[in-house]
Amino acid sequence: MTVPTVITFSHDRGVAVAAIDAVAGGRGWCNVSPNVEEEIPDMKVNYFGLRLNKGVTVASFVTAGARHGTVPPSTLGVLHSRSRLGAERIAALLAGAPFTVRQDHNTRGLLLEVPASTSAEQVLTVMCMFTESLCDYDITGSWTLSQFLP
Repeated sequence: MTVPTVITFSHDRGVAVAAIDAVAGGRGWCNVSPNVEEEIPDMKVNYFGLRLNKGVTVASFVTAGARHGTVPPSTLGVLHSRSRLGAERIAALLAGAPFTVRQDHNTRGLLLEVPASTSAEQVLTVMCMFTESLCDYDITGSWTLSQFLP
């Protein structure tokens, strides 16, 4: 079982950027969720689609190792309770980031492909933008990043 390193950050994102950079090349993954004023658990995947997802929005960044000398895109998943977001809203939240949509699903959330050349800072900015914008609870202005390394 992998034990995460947990980082809380707000305006000074240097440590969080370094944590995302450390999982590059398939060395792990990071989850980011906004801190909320109430005691609410993070959202979990609803595999069966039998009920509405409830909890704090979570973004997960997963990198992949090189295959045949080529580094494939990473993925950025966002679990939220807003159903499908649609192309216009996703584009607005990406704010010019070169990510492409692989899935915009009613119950499984959003899945984006992240080019291998994308900076950790841009990945973190997008993670924070999506989790803040899609959170159903009052946020404190800080986030929690959980870094999982093998």
